[in-house]
Amino acid sequence: MNNEMKRSFRIFILKILAVVFVLTMCYFLYAFVYRARTELPTKAVVTNRASAVYTLRGQMQMLSQKEAFSYFAFDGREKEKEYGTYVIPGLKNTRTLLTEKGATQAMCTSMTPQGLAVTEDYVMVSAYCSTQKHNSVIYVIDKETHNFIKEVILPGQPHVGGLAYDPDHKLLWYSSNINGIAQAVSVKMDTIEAYDYDESHLPVDSQQTVSLYGIVRDSFMTFYEGCLYVGCFEKYNESVIARYGIDAEGNLINTMDKELGMNFEMAVPLDYSTISEQVQGIAFYNDKLLISHSFGILPSRLVVYEQSDKRLYVNENSARTYRFPERLEQIVVEGDNLYVMFESCAYAYRVSSVNIVDRVLKLSLPKMEAYEEESDSLFSLSE
Repeated sequence: MNNEMKRSFRIFILKILAVVFVLTMCYFLYAFVYRARTELPTKAVVTNRASAVYTLRGQMQMLSQKEAFSYFAFDGREKEKEYGTYVIPGLKNTRTLLTEKGATQAMCTSMTPQGLAVTEDYVMVSAYCSTQKHNSVIYVIDKETHNFIKEVILPGQPHVGGLAYDPDHKLLWYSSNINGIAQAVSVKMDTIEAYDYDESHLPVDSQQTVSLYGIVRDSFMTFYEGCLYVGCFEKYNESVIARYGIDAEGNLINTMDKELGMNFEMAVPLDYSTISEQVQGIAFYNDKLLISHSFGILPSRLVVYEQSDKRLYVNENSARTYRFPERLEQIVVEGDNLYVMFESCAYAYRVSSVNIVDRVLKLSLPKMEAYEEESDSLFSLSE
């Protein structure tokens, strides 16, 4: 090969690399930037009930590649409706409000699911508008029939990364913030059941809104043994879970302590626990603490810890770790079932996600505890 041919070959290779680079950048900008900042136009006037991506059969086929995960989710659930799954509504169209214009009705096509709560009668999913144009919402799903009942419009645009149900006082808590201060907001279940978007075109009324001392952001939460647990998401650093007390009426206990630097009433934690980075949700099961970790397109982790008086729940102290599909969000324990939800189904993340899960799934905790992994096909167990 003479010098001229070598030169032509190098130019040809460089052109191919340039095309590959341009195509990669176009994909990155479209998948990670454009879709997060734009919404599809829609002629719909109601919140969609159907799944955004898969039929039940399609979802099960996709997850069948994740052998152990599929086993936890679907094995033995043939007699349950929809194999125990709940379609996340509103991912294509959601009735809500245009935030800047108050009570102006609007349709949002970029809702991103975040929080999850399970009550005696309902499965509830919170979602925020990724383009920051519309009010956040809570989808209410009938627990028995699996049918979507209604959307409940929240005031403003909280990220609503966490929902927590207090069964003793019939209250639903959701995470919020104002002026950079973490908040927890409660709504009576009676209020949620009576809420009617068609009648009011207004956000739902809250029972209590409380500023939280000692935590930077209210990223996720759960309710356990009469206390509200609130945690903060950190990308690369350890973080904390704060435990807050509840009074006899179900309200968070407020205090005004100038020695703590307060100039208004706030809820002060009873204690703190240290957790690892990238936590999206927590739940308690028997004597164990379950923590979901995820960030971006990397596989998610569900980490199990034995509860400890030291309250140090970091990776090196874990009893067991499961690897799940990417973008795992809040988790909820009810009985022997672990309800899990993923944000990969949101319009903003569908193109950049390999494993899209557009339903709330129920995983069998006894099956997970008993399972012994012999291959590395889905997830790793570390003792």
